[in-house]
Amino acid sequence: MCAAFGRSSAKSTLFNVVTQAAVLESPRMFATLDPTTRAISLPSRREVLVSDTVGFIRNLPHTLVSAFRATLEELQHADLILHVSDASSPLSAEQDAQVEKVLKELEAESKPRVRVMNKIDLLSAAHRESLRDDDATIYISAAKGTGLSTLLDRVDKMLTGDALGRVRLRIPQDEGKALALLEAKSRIYSRHYKDGLVELEVEAPESVLRRMRAWLVEGPQ
Repeated sequence: MCAAFGRSSAKSTLFNVVTQAAVLESPRMFATLDPTTRAISLPSRREVLVSDTVGFIRNLPHTLVSAFRATLEELQHADLILHVSDASSPLSAEQDAQVEKVLKELEAESKPRVRVMNKIDLLSAAHRESLRDDDATIYISAAKGTGLSTLLDRVDKMLTGDALGRVRLRIPQDEGKALALLEAKSRIYSRHYKDGLVELEVEAPESVLRRMRAWLVEGPQ
């Protein structure tokens, strides 16, 4: 599972785009108070859950501490945290410091994380040209759809649960259930029909490949 955490307006817009959900988009503090979770399909065809948590917090009122912590329980259980920031905000450094503080308080600071710099469409053309993705940071515009495929590929690579494997298979054409499962849950690189068989090279989650062991092709053919 992934949890999206950061400034509310930048984060919920991204969440809406990747999940096609209707989550309230607002720059107001606590606009997203209850975590919303949706399933998405990654490029590998793995399905994962993405949770939209509470937005940027500063000087949290004592009376809201309990509610705040409840909304961030998703971070403690997440396999990957998407730290979403507004690339156009002059307060991004201050917000990042608050994020680090909260993650430390939740003992989640060591979890795998991707820094997602959203709203690059609001930057000047020269500034956008100077931006480069790296191992820790990806620059996107959720509103324009820029960089989303790169982000999903990165999430796919960083999630270790139900690991991906690339194999060759030779499946009888009458095994419709198995072929339909591969069509739905794997990335198919090649497919050939020969003598009543379907020869495929696929990348799929381990949970899917376990069901294909009878048709696994070993060694060069």
